[in-house]
Amino acid sequence: MIVALSTISFLLAYVSALTITALGGMFSEKSGTMALALEGCMTFGAFIAGIVMYSLPVGVPDGLGALIVIVAALVGAGLYSLLLAVACILFKANQTLVGTALNILSTALAVVIIKQLTRTEALPVGNSRLNFTRFYEIFNVDMFGIQGVKFNWLILIVLALVPIVYFVLYKTQYGLRLSSCGENPSSADSLGINVKKTRFVGVLLSGLFAGLGGLLLITMNAEWEFANGASGFGFLALAVLIFGQWKPLFVFLGAFIFSSFKTISVIYPSIDFLSNLGISSYFYLALPYVVCLIVLVFTSKKNVGPKALGTPYDKEKR
Repeated sequence: MIVALSTISFLLAYVSALTITALGGMFSEKSGTMALALEGCMTFGAFIAGIVMYSLPVGVPDGLGALIVIVAALVGAGLYSLLLAVACILFKANQTLVGTALNILSTALAVVIIKQLTRTEALPVGNSRLNFTRFYEIFNVDMFGIQGVKFNWLILIVLALVPIVYFVLYKTQYGLRLSSCGENPSSADSLGINVKKTRFVGVLLSGLFAGLGGLLLITMNAEWEFANGASGFGFLALAVLIFGQWKPLFVFLGAFIFSSFKTISVIYPSIDFLSNLGISSYFYLALPYVVCLIVLVFTSKKNVGPKALGTPYDKEKR
């Protein structure tokens, strides 16, 4: 019973983290800007939230502390995503190179700063791991009152956001304008739509959503090793977005598929059948990423993204 509930708990958390990050990437890509910095935004948002959790005084009430942490994750990841927007939308830099650089930079910044923060006489070089046991208890409650089986209530926020994202993208004027900037920015511009502003907002939303995904990911644990960044969840979210053909429902289904294998990599020691196979733990750790690659090899050719995706818009060439 406990193993089954733990499996459900992990699965829900992973699905939620992947879904919200991929949906954030959808705002960016539907506007025409490639969401290649999702990993970096998740890492940076989680890093800022981790610093806040590590530094907040004990006297701060739990509810207020949780709110501060959520805001910190959103602001950190949102501001970090603007680096991509400025470089790629204003200065028309190569989106692939900038996204890759931001993914690397976020982990490097987190490691350097956290090592300085945790440096002591006993450990003069510090370490890149932060412990936030108090906030682990705040963000995770006992599922159905059963001790040892935790449910992260941030999942409820994510589940509430999914239908809202669908409504905004497909039932509002903003969603239509966003899609038009990714499909045919010249036509959108001729209709009076500010393409650059729309793309900026799309990238900013992708950062905010990725920050929430990063916070959910690290609060599943009492501590986090920031040298691992976001453990590749940003890349998985991008794969989910492509697999889901930039459609919210398919994105959710893709997140469920990949999260199932990620859950197996975590709970397999508790399953007698799998633990008795004698397979290396590294196989299970690599499993979700291998499955991701295999799925994309067979499906990516049929998936067609927004026509102007990755193409900087130059108003003078309209």
